Amino acid sequence: MGTFLIPAIHSQSEGTGTIEDSAAMLSNTTESTRVRMPAGGVSPSITLDFSRKTTGYLHLELSDCSHDSILIEYGPLPESLHVRKVLRMPQPGLPWVDDTYVACRYLRLTLLSETMQPMPAHMSIRRLGLVFSAYPCVWRGSFSSDDVMLDRIWKMGAYTVQLCMQQSTETSRNHFEDLPEANRKFIREWQSRYSPYVIFDGPRRDRETWLGDIRTEALSIYGAFGADEVVKSSLDVFLSLQRSDGTMPGCGGTFQEFKEYNLWWIVAIWECYLFTGDKEFLRRFHPGVERLLGWIEQAMDERGFIYNDGNWMWTLPREGYSSATQCILVHTLRCAASIETAVGNPEAAVLWEKRADRIREEIRSMFWHEEKGCFEDSLKLVGTEIPVMSDVNCYAITFGIADAAQTKRILAYLRANMWTPYGSATLDKRIENATLSPDVRSYGLLQFVKHDPHPEEKILEFMYPHNRMIWPFINGYEVEARFLAGDVEGAFELIRRCWGNMLDGGTGSFWECVDADTGAFTLHSLMPVSKMDCINSAAHGWSGWVSWLLQRYVLGVQPLEPGFRKVSVSPNPGALGRVSGAVPTPAGLISVTIESDDETLRIRIDRPVSVEICLDVKPDVLRGRRLVC
Repeated sequence: MGTFLIPAIHSQSEGTGTIEDSAAMLSNTTESTRVRMPAGGVSPSITLDFSRKTTGYLHLELSDCSHDSILIEYGPLPESLHVRKVLRMPQPGLPWVDDTYVACRYLRLTLLSETMQPMPAHMSIRRLGLVFSAYPCVWRGSFSSDDVMLDRIWKMGAYTVQLCMQQSTETSRNHFEDLPEANRKFIREWQSRYSPYVIFDGPRRDRETWLGDIRTEALSIYGAFGADEVVKSSLDVFLSLQRSDGTMPGCGGTFQEFKEYNLWWIVAIWECYLFTGDKEFLRRFHPGVERLLGWIEQAMDERGFIYNDGNWMWTLPREGYSSATQCILVHTLRCAASIETAVGNPEAAVLWEKRADRIREEIRSMFWHEEKGCFEDSLKLVGTEIPVMSDVNCYAITFGIADAAQTKRILAYLRANMWTPYGSATLDKRIENATLSPDVRSYGLLQFVKHDPHPEEKILEFMYPHNRMIWPFINGYEVEARFLAGDVEGAFELIRRCWGNMLDGGTGSFWECVDADTGAFTLHSLMPVSKMDCINSAAHGWSGWVSWLLQRYVLGVQPLEPGFRKVSVSPNPGALGRVSGAVPTPAGLISVTIESDDETLRIRIDRPVSVEICLDVKPDVLRGRRLVC
């Protein structure tokens, strides 16, 4: 049995009934909380608070009840209890545990009368709580400093990722019966040699493994927990789903098609080997990597570009040769070259490196806008000025496509045009009036837009989450870009704006997206197919990768050779006077402590004896101070 989570009473309403001894159900005494509703009356309700977003199987034990039901409503905030289920009263005296977990911070219980004629209803609750469902992580990594906000951000980021580490059998449980039989069969029968747990994008809304999410969540998993077995099982989902042409669906439950997501699989496989040094893992996955590379090679045009089919890509219609897709492709091919080198295929490694270099130059030639000082992407929209998008510009820096002069101009453009008090927005301007280009063929949910009597309104509704909104996932790439470019204070400021805002947002976890105007957790509902569910996920794993960014760039720890045999320590403490933390490796913990004042920078590194450390303190970090190791 997992950890038993006991909530606190947030609020209660007696309606026309009564609630007696409401705290009894949250204690270990033999007393019960008694809830009564008179015939034809308004039911009492009790709202419970688990103190932060959590996931678990509802445990309920009644000592007495009428033959009625309980309405259970739950969600991340008291005003967003948007998920509901009706439970027939369990048999008194026997503990009842749900077979599907709930993901919530707040949970409300209300009596429901099931009689045709007005009759009193009652229940006496002996015990209530959640049996924690997420992976029982050991918190091996750490980060602390003299900035309390950064410490909280690190912990909440890692916790958000942990909530997304769930058993594979929970995949798409929230709409399991709506899936085709082939999908349901795969979910029922699939097993991994690595772990029964996999990485979900979010623990509530989608509940499935997403190919594009694994990479960033995995980095936090390595840094906070060292639980590489969950990363491997998640990658294994898509090895099992790989088709004869080498491609895979974008997700492991609903099997949606996102061609661009295939590229991230290769990146995540290389990084898994880099962090673990597991040669057996790499040998097992290498044939799948080569099959996917075969598809990539066939899909390339004369420039080396691949055609984006228009699905996903932040719900913006980028069907065609998207610059963001080509940036990811460059990084993918470089990771493929590293894989080929590791398995002893140097000729293939050289080939992929050369192709990556060629595509890099083509991107710089075709998509750089000299007057604006940033990279542009193509949107299949008419009737609007095409905005600049943040993702391609962040990728261009972090994946080594932009040169030093371009990098400086991009970061200045992002700060001047994308930054808000709550983070960096997806677009430099909001799209106010637009329709799809006539030649669009593959745009996601095309039927909801193209055949609607008011297509302008429908396209805006569909693009809402990315129409100048804040996505912590992409903010992470901008943070990384700023660290790489030496804009350390800019990186810290963006972290504090984006993730610092969410710290006190009421959910206790990091969200999928943030309202750029208010900084609030948006409750907007996307469209009828969302079943009026909240489009925003209150705990989204890829928003938690800020935890790894703090370990990677502030502590400065990065593996140079697989399995951390050789490690770079290149810290960026900025104005912090004290920073310390640890990163788990296959050989043990690497611990770094940094203390600085106006005259001295002291760095202490504790490491396993088998790990070689390369200390690299840049002049702009040292700033004329004396280095003491």
